[in-house]
Amino acid sequence: MASLVCDIVTPAKSQFSEECYMVAVPGTGGHMGFLPGHAPLMSTLADGEVRIFSDASTLTHSFACQGGYVQVTGEKVIVLADRTMAAEDIDATEVAAKIKELQAAFDATAEDSVERSVVEYDLRWYKTLESVAGGN
Repeated sequence: MASLVCDIVTPAKSQFSEECYMVAVPGTGGHMGFLPGHAPLMSTLADGEVRIFSDASTLTHSFACQGGYVQVTGEKVIVLADRTMAAEDIDATEVAAKIKELQAAFDATAEDSVERSVVEYDLRWYKTLESVAGGN
């Protein structure tokens, strides 16, 4: 069976690199899936879940990702995300507590402040983690 290599990278480190059958990513225009031989593509990513399959029906790896880009060739999928975390590393209790803390900080900051933008960015990340953890 043909395969492709999936690399998941953040500015801080290489998170994952492995051969697989299919990769599904959250694109800003909708979800996208890539199989071996896919036409070259470069696209922006939305916050969400990157799913990696070993065959047509077996999900082997799942990652929460925040923003970034995906580049595809016929043999490789490169996910360059602002942040990523493997689904199995997500602590749902910790995430829920952090969402509560960040929501309070968001509500307490001025609407047009830089601080509010930073808090909102972090809040979106933790809500993405919550969503990915809830789906597994």
